Amino acid sequence: MTHEAEPTTPNSGRMLDYWLGGQHHYPVDLAGAKVFEALLPDFPRMFRVLRDFIGRTSRYIHAQGVDQFLVLGAGVPTQGNVHEVVPGARVLYTDIDAFNIALGQRILAGVPNTGYTHCDAADPTTLDMAVAERVLGPLRRLGIIMIGVEAFIADEPLRAALQKLYDLAPPGSYLAVDCDNAALDHDPELLRMMGTDFHMRTAEQLAASLGPWQLTEEGIQPVAVWGHPGTPVDIRPYMIGGVARKP
Repeated sequence: MTHEAEPTTPNSGRMLDYWLGGQHHYPVDLAGAKVFEALLPDFPRMFRVLRDFIGRTSRYIHAQGVDQFLVLGAGVPTQGNVHEVVPGARVLYTDIDAFNIALGQRILAGVPNTGYTHCDAADPTTLDMAVAERVLGPLRRLGIIMIGVEAFIADEPLRAALQKLYDLAPPGSYLAVDCDNAALDHDPELLRMMGTDFHMRTAEQLAASLGPWQLTEEGIQPVAVWGHPGTPVDIRPYMIGGVARKP
């Protein structure tokens, strides 16, 4: 795709769009994706599994009677993102990348009950509540999708962000989360490239970060397994996640 001004650094959300077969990414994202694939050929499959996890958790939350969704670190709102897997729900996508926000707004123009705006997942108080109410309506039970961003938030800011989301969400709301885990430890070059701001967590560490959020009975599992009990999985458990509820 082309744009009057193109980004000069790759973005994980747009690289995911490339790996999912989408058309909403830039040459710099394609180049970045190729670098990651050279280090770990499983990358495209990993992120297809992660997008499928977003779909399963969103459908699960919707089945509990929730029809409002806030998506943090949303990337590109296509290729099986939330409004496509729960049609009819109200969905507000957010990100901090200006290109993703502008791109998302163009994609969603004319799509009822959707919107895209700025919000830093590490500080949910940056969400413009006027925009949220315009897209979602008055907040009722809310489905919060925070998948694919926790690895870039340190422990204390993550706990603080999840507490702020708990305070924001009406009772009966749900939160879908994930994190990268030690399955990546076998590739030190990949970890070096991810940098010191990349944080892997165990299931116990992810659960501890949830604070008052209460995990559903499925607990925290590899994202390929969650909602697929008994299904054989032929990919390493690079990412784990689950769904939690505000009573």
